[in-house]
Amino acid sequence: MEKMIDIHQLRPGMYVSRLDRPWLETPFLFQGFLIQDQHDIAELQRHCQFVYIDIEKGEPATQYLHLKPTQPQHAEADLKRICRSASGKPVYPDTVSVEDELAPARDSHHVACERISNILDDVRNGRKLNVAAAEQAVNSMIESILRNPDAYLWLTKLKNKDSYTYAHSIDACALAITFGRHLGLPRPELEQVAVGTLLFDIGKMKLPEALLDKPGRLTEEEFALVQEHVAHSVHLMTDTKGISPTSIEVAYSHHERHNGHGYPRGLSSEQTSVYGKIAAIVDCYDAITSDRPYSVAVSPHEAIRNLYEWRNVDFQEELVEQFIQCLGVYPTGTLVELNTGQVGIVLSQNRVRRLRPKVMLVLNADKHLYNIAPTVDLMVEAVDRQGQMLEIARSLDPGSYGIDPTAYFL
Repeated sequence: MEKMIDIHQLRPGMYVSRLDRPWLETPFLFQGFLIQDQHDIAELQRHCQFVYIDIEKGEPATQYLHLKPTQPQHAEADLKRICRSASGKPVYPDTVSVEDELAPARDSHHVACERISNILDDVRNGRKLNVAAAEQAVNSMIESILRNPDAYLWLTKLKNKDSYTYAHSIDACALAITFGRHLGLPRPELEQVAVGTLLFDIGKMKLPEALLDKPGRLTEEEFALVQEHVAHSVHLMTDTKGISPTSIEVAYSHHERHNGHGYPRGLSSEQTSVYGKIAAIVDCYDAITSDRPYSVAVSPHEAIRNLYEWRNVDFQEELVEQFIQCLGVYPTGTLVELNTGQVGIVLSQNRVRRLRPKVMLVLNADKHLYNIAPTVDLMVEAVDRQGQMLEIARSLDPGSYGIDPTAYFL
C-alpha cells in the first residue's frame, strides 16, 4: 500500500517504492529501497520533492503522512480521456497489417542490431563512428515503421539483459520514429531524429564497463561519471562528418528535463528543441520497460502511467499526451485481462480507437492455455457470443499467471 509523502517528512525505516521522477535520473537505481540513514534522506532531498512509501514493507509512519494518498483510478480515467481525444487523419496511415509486416520488421531489426553492435565496437576500440552504417540501419527501420509501427514495437520486447546499451539504442530509436510518425514529422526530420536517438548513448563506450553494469546504487562520483556519457556522445558525433546538427542536438538534450533539473546543461523546456524532448520521452519509456543490471522492467501500461505523473515536471505535458495517444493506454506488448476473464497480449493498436486494440488471447476465462492462440480485434468484435461487451478490464504485470510475453513475439 503506497502513500505519498513530502521528502522533509522522510525517516529511516521507511520503504521508498516510487519517486516523483524517473529512477534513472537519480543515484537510487534500485526501484524500491529501505531508507537506512540520514544520508539516504539527504540524497532523496537533493533529487525529489516527494516520494511514495510502501507502509507494508517499512515503518507505517502514519504521523508523518499529511499528503493525500494516490488515486490511481483518476490517472486511469485521464489516460483513457487522452486516448479518446486523439484527433484527425494520420499523416502516415498503416499500409499493411501487423502480421504482414512482422517478417520485414524482423529482417530490419536484425540488420539494425548488427549495425549498432559494430558501431559500438568501433567506438570502444578507438575507431571512427560509422555514420553510413547508422543511416542504413535507420532508413530500414523507418521504412518498416511507416508501413506499420506495431510490428517493430513487438520486436522491441525481445530484450537481452546482456546487451542493454545496444538494445536500448535500437528500441529507443524505433520509439522515436514511431512517435515522429504519429506527430507527422517530414521524412528528413524523422531520419535526423532517428540517427540522433540511435547514437545518443554512444558515449557510454568511453566509460568503464564495470560502471555501466554495476548492480547496486551509484556513488555521487559514479553518477557524475555516468552523466559524462552525453558529452562523449556529442564529441563523437560532432567529430564525424555527415551527422546533422539536429541529430547532435537530440543526443545533447535527451537527459534535459522540463523543469530544468536535467543534465548536462540544465535546460528548461523553453530552451530545448522538440526533437530533444522527443528523445527524452522515448529514452525514459524504453529504459523503465527494460530489465537493467539495477532494476526490473515495469509493464508498458505502468510506464505510460509514470510518464503521465511526470508531465510538467520532467516532460512537457502536450508531448506526453501525444506520446500516450501514439502508443495507447495499453501499448503493443502489454499483458491484459479482458472483462470476460480471458488473458492476452496486445498485438496491435487501432489508430482510431486506442482503447480497443487487437489482442492475442493466451488464457481462456478459466485461465487455461489455448492450444492455438486466437486473436480478437476489439474494434470489430464489440461483444462476445453471449452478447457481453468485450473490453480490457485491466493491465497485468509481466509474468502474471506465469506468462512470459516474449515467448509469443514472433
